[in-house]
Amino acid sequence: MPKSFLILGAGLTGLPLAHYVLKHYAEKHDLKVILVSRSDEFYWNIGTPRAAVPGQFTDGQIFFSIPKAFAKYRDKRFEFVLGTVESWDPMETFVAVTLSDGQTRTLNYHTIIVATGSDYANSMPWKLVGTSQQTHDSLIKLRNQVEKAKSIVVAGGGPTGVEFAGELGHEYGKTGKKTITLVITEPMPLESKNLEATRQAAKRELEKLNVKIIGNAKVTDSTDNAGGQVLTLVKADGSQEILEADLFVPTWGVTYNTSFAPASLREPNGRLKVTDSLRAPGYDNVFLAGDAANADCYAATIREPQIRYLATAIGHYLAGNRVPIYSPETKVGLAASVGPSRGVGQMGNFNMWSFLVWYYKARHMCTNVAPEYAAGNRLILGSI
Repeated sequence: MPKSFLILGAGLTGLPLAHYVLKHYAEKHDLKVILVSRSDEFYWNIGTPRAAVPGQFTDGQIFFSIPKAFAKYRDKRFEFVLGTVESWDPMETFVAVTLSDGQTRTLNYHTIIVATGSDYANSMPWKLVGTSQQTHDSLIKLRNQVEKAKSIVVAGGGPTGVEFAGELGHEYGKTGKKTITLVITEPMPLESKNLEATRQAAKRELEKLNVKIIGNAKVTDSTDNAGGQVLTLVKADGSQEILEADLFVPTWGVTYNTSFAPASLREPNGRLKVTDSLRAPGYDNVFLAGDAANADCYAATIREPQIRYLATAIGHYLAGNRVPIYSPETKVGLAASVGPSRGVGQMGNFNMWSFLVWYYKARHMCTNVAPEYAAGNRLILGSI
């Protein structure tokens, strides 16, 4: 009987790893890969900042059927389970999953990869929102709100906030159709780990699109008022400012999907503890990756080094060999679009030219590779 190889999560990390194990290890080591996801569609959330603007991307460019993507594998080697992981016992090697029909199923495993990712607060579609239908609904709701609003406040100066504000600025701000404001907690957009030149470039690019930036401020309260919203901003000096807008869109508030894991395996921030081989401490048959693993930052650019490492490490593990040590990425990497024609980026200590970011990301938000990614044929930066 094949050994059960369980993968929790079918996002940017879990999905390509499932394909890889099926292609390279399932027959050789007599495995059956069981992929568990709360959504039956793979969500290309990299494209969400543009997909949230009406008329930009179709759903077919960012949603891909998971059963269809794995239809090429034999039933003996693969099973897709649609449901939410409720509990996990690494000592007894099983997880309990609540299926889409409400029933509970227990899945025993020989080996497991936990790649359950994270969510954004307020059910924002910057990542998967529960089921596939819930994600579609959240995205449709945001599009409709954007279309109706005349004034939009985006909160959050990270890559998502910069990209969404840039999309709004390109579509509406530079022509004066809508007023776009970006509220950030620091003087300039992006994180302090980024180069000063990169952050200044982001500020300049946004301002070219007529995006107003309010720095050193945080939205602490939002209340509905006559079809719009009243926002309370607290500035770094402690003073307050009241801001009114038709629409308020937060781009912060990440929570990690690890509540099902034993408390002993979770860090205080909610992410899962990892060893230097991306495994759970004390459990050699438990591999951890993506946002759920406390190994790297949770930027999408970090996923591919983890995927490439695990693709090799799992092969060593299955063969009974020593698993090599994982070296976390220490260089800062960033590629953020600022509308479809411009962008900012950083590679280590190099501030990337806008043209390079446009060529590799901004012009299509990587939707050009999304179908092949879903099919397991490539990653963003090439094959595994």
